Amino acid sequence: MNWKATVVLVVGVVIVGIVAYINPFEDEEDAAIKPPWFYQVSMDDINRIKVSTTESTQSFHMDEDEAWVFDTPVGIPPSQTRWGGIVLLVSGPKTKRDFSEVRTIIEDPAEYGLDQPGLIVEVGLTAGRSVEFRLGAATPDGDFHYGQVSGFTQLFLIAASWGEVLRRIANEPPIPKWFVKRTPESIEEVNVYYGDAALAGTEYLSLQQQDGEWFAKKTPDDKVARPLDSDKFTEYTPLMTVPDNITVESARVEARDYTQWGIEEQGQAIEIRFAGLTERGVSFTDGVLFSLGDKSPDGKFYYATPVSDEYTTPIVLLDADWTDTLLGLVEDIPYGDDDSAGGSG
Repeated sequence: MNWKATVVLVVGVVIVGIVAYINPFEDEEDAAIKPPWFYQVSMDDINRIKVSTTESTQSFHMDEDEAWVFDTPVGIPPSQTRWGGIVLLVSGPKTKRDFSEVRTIIEDPAEYGLDQPGLIVEVGLTAGRSVEFRLGAATPDGDFHYGQVSGFTQLFLIAASWGEVLRRIANEPPIPKWFVKRTPESIEEVNVYYGDAALAGTEYLSLQQQDGEWFAKKTPDDKVARPLDSDKFTEYTPLMTVPDNITVESARVEARDYTQWGIEEQGQAIEIRFAGLTERGVSFTDGVLFSLGDKSPDGKFYYATPVSDEYTTPIVLLDADWTDTLLGLVEDIPYGDDDSAGGSG
């Protein structure tokens, strides 16, 4: 290759590089300013969240242990299955670019459903600061909602899915399943575990309900479940669900170390099983297992933790009368069959 050809080749490469860098053929829309944030705050600054719809209002705050809890019911941590990601969600969504580029100003809030918004979210921040946003009517295609940061006149388009997640937080609050009060009729099984039996997953006492009748199986004494005396067991029936007055001693425990409350893996436990429903509407048997510890100093409660696969597990207080009664059934089972009616078998 002679030197003239080399020069031509080098010049060609330079020209291609310049064209690629400048890209005069770039689509104008792609070159436009990227859609801005509706608002944006640091997750570390958020310490309160209040979500209001036309149907309900729910509010949450971060407690002294830096755990998120309901304002009401007081101190109850939300189910992490539902709550996980909510703080990130309210730290600020991006918007659709159409309105943000022309910076549309809201002159008539009613035109966009913002005079009576379907969703209002207040995000509390450190140092007493806060930001509030509102979502109004849906766009004609239903993919977005008109949005506004309270105190500002700019109009934004916010993805409908973002608003729906927050609406559900208010309308279907993420109450943990161990706090939900169920009727005795909805309970399928109550199991009482002792020591190694709990660790091995074998019931020491299993109370089972079938078609409104209760049966018991004491492991390893009973080979099959035996019917209970319906008259004698009537007084126990209301206790077959979680007690009414569960309170939280600590919403978060570092490293899941529960020894200071006397809770051990091989200790006593009470399990309540009931029908569950997946997000897709599939029925299954669900339940909650309370691992028991010591009694509180006043003797009115047992320390316990609702065992689950969630990454935060609280210490709760269970009514001592409820707990002692269920534990006592192990040695005083009101069987209904002739050979052991009213005894322990």
